[in-house]
Amino acid sequence: MKKNIIITVGAAIIFFVSGLVTGNFFFSSKVETSEIPDTSAEVGVLADSKVVGNLDIRTFDEVWKTTERKFVDVEKLEPQKMLYGAMKGVVESLGDPHSEFLDPQESEEFLDSLEGELTGIGAEVGMRNEVLTIISPLRGSPAERSGLLPGDQVYKIDDEFAADYTLFEAIRKIRGPIGTDVMLTVFRGEEVSPREITITRELITIESVHTEMRDDGIAVVTVNNFADNTAEEFAAALADLALENPDGIILDLRFNGGGFLDAAIAMTSNLLSSGDVVQIHERGKTDAKISVIGAAILPSTPLVVLVNEGSASASEILAGALQDAGRATVLGEQTFGKGTVQELISGFRDGSTLRITVAKWFTPSGRDIDGIGLEPDISIEMPVEDYFTDRDPQLAAAVEFLQTGQVAEVENSTVEN
Repeated sequence: MKKNIIITVGAAIIFFVSGLVTGNFFFSSKVETSEIPDTSAEVGVLADSKVVGNLDIRTFDEVWKTTERKFVDVEKLEPQKMLYGAMKGVVESLGDPHSEFLDPQESEEFLDSLEGELTGIGAEVGMRNEVLTIISPLRGSPAERSGLLPGDQVYKIDDEFAADYTLFEAIRKIRGPIGTDVMLTVFRGEEVSPREITITRELITIESVHTEMRDDGIAVVTVNNFADNTAEEFAAALADLALENPDGIILDLRFNGGGFLDAAIAMTSNLLSSGDVVQIHERGKTDAKISVIGAAILPSTPLVVLVNEGSASASEILAGALQDAGRATVLGEQTFGKGTVQELISGFRDGSTLRITVAKWFTPSGRDIDGIGLEPDISIEMPVEDYFTDRDPQLAAAVEFLQTGQVAEVENSTVEN
């Protein structure tokens, strides 16, 4: 089990910087389960006094009792369900799309999914402006083959409105048995009419790192996620490339929704010989700067990083660090913009869990990209129709930049100085 701790609390915690991938989370580190402090005494005082600080919770008690006394369908009065609903309301009141309370059943399903096979459509989703949004379809996944794109806003899941579900509930509905279909109704960009996209669920296998050595001496390293073994695979790929002495490297982080924070740190360290990777801001603590570790494998080979709206979280940490250090030219489209860190706290006595935002992260120069994204040095759009052909203007521009040091006039392109 990983023990690269970034932030510690009393319960069993898993830190993560990405969203949901076909119903699963990718985490940056884990710690062993430890006992949550016994708060029964405090709860007893609360129940007796109904006052905490300046808060008088007697109204909650009155509403509860009035509901039990007045509600017409007595058979629907389930005290345990009502209590979990109240807990969910506490977390939802934060207005943070990345924080959520999971009741015991939801927690069991979620934790089981971490250990089991990954089934679903192969898309990472999250909440953006309170709308269920496709962050990234995984390469080669049913979601990608069906035509889903980053930024697609999910209006309906089958015949149900996505807005009626929490993020976790929506993921549960999108997932399902292999071979079954789910229909997503999505709005794309400025289009006024929705698209109905039917996707057949599959067993999802993800190749973390793929390397191609081109005939022109440029290597293309595609990283699809930041999972358990990605850092090791990435280091091995760079070590192999070092023997071939490429003229340049294109690091493709498009459609990469993130994953382990420690993987992003290790991978940045493979390309950057010194400096910071990321800043972590945690409540009540001095901001922590995390520096590169170990010796870089290819610290000076010319480097271009490809990004798009599907590049999120750990992808943004890696790209932002290389951009701030002047180590790489970032090319493509503005990234997703997820600059927060969450904990998954388990070990509560009833088996429930709490996923809550506990920190923010910033690039080494102090840039806050949350809700904004990284601005590429060279901005080149990928027309929608090109996603379904062999044409890739962003990759072509990256090759041209490595060969000539500039990009010729391309439609919808700008160069930041």
